[in-house]
Amino acid sequence: MIATATPNTASRTAASATAPSNGQAKNGQIRPGRPSTSPVKPSPSTPGQITAKSAQSPCVEPRVERMLITPTQAVNWLDNANIRNRTVSQAAVERYARDMRAGHWRLTHEGIAFDPNGVLLDGQHRLWAVVYAEMPVEMHVWFNVATDSLMVIGGGRGRNLVDHLRLGGGLGDVNKDVLAVLRCLLGKGSSSHLTPDEAREVLRRHERPIMFAMRSLPPMPSTRGIATCETRAVIARAWYSASEERLTEFCEVLRSSMARRDADKTVVLLRNYLIGGAGWERCNRRERYAKIERTLLAFLRDESVSRLNAATKELFPLPEEATEETK
Repeated sequence: MIATATPNTASRTAASATAPSNGQAKNGQIRPGRPSTSPVKPSPSTPGQITAKSAQSPCVEPRVERMLITPTQAVNWLDNANIRNRTVSQAAVERYARDMRAGHWRLTHEGIAFDPNGVLLDGQHRLWAVVYAEMPVEMHVWFNVATDSLMVIGGGRGRNLVDHLRLGGGLGDVNKDVLAVLRCLLGKGSSSHLTPDEAREVLRRHERPIMFAMRSLPPMPSTRGIATCETRAVIARAWYSASEERLTEFCEVLRSSMARRDADKTVVLLRNYLIGGAGWERCNRRERYAKIERTLLAFLRDESVSRLNAATKELFPLPEEATEETK
């Protein structure tokens, strides 16, 4: 039986609950909420309802319910029960909310937890995501969890995106290098923050060009400083508009520094730029990506360029990006 978390009459409506006032700080950044009432607890008579009744005995056994949490109920809990918690990660909330809106959110043993006094111990990011997604989400909600469990909640070894894709993505042996190319390919030179489902969907869509780029620039001594996520991402993007033969030639010149034609000289300039460590600060990743793109385009057009230039726009749009531009 799934219980619906019905808000009390004092709660705000979901329409006005996009960001609880008690949990909102300056500049629109989320911060943990502060109590608007005295310490509260889940009522045994109304599962999941925050009330101002007296605290239960600390000896009460923990219990769990499977509940449908509405945005209004999430607001209620964040406003009234989130009295001590860590700083909220805006990026995490947005990732969770995207999964919820896309129908990718799954019911697991993890969820929301309250101590015997009704204080929120775990799940503030999930609750914030429900508010941002503006839709009810099913979760397991634990009540009467020992307060001192805060010493160990979230202390296990977390799974990163590679772990999620390897264990549950059905994509085989995905490694961090492939994932780095994927992120750079979507971020156009900067890292893109993806949920596991988003990463799996995009990797399936662009698996062939990404694996071609990985094969063309494998990790080896001759590609040190060259076989980076930026270079591979540009190769993967260009795969949709250029022949594999020409892209392979570009990578061979990049690896060997052997210039047989005038157009190859610009590629050698790029190689020297990359292996020399120029522009390796994280803030220069976009500039490095833009120079790789412009050099590749000059090579494909057989242009002889005497200096490295940075592209001022995306030169190799993905199929879905090209479709958006034509709308």
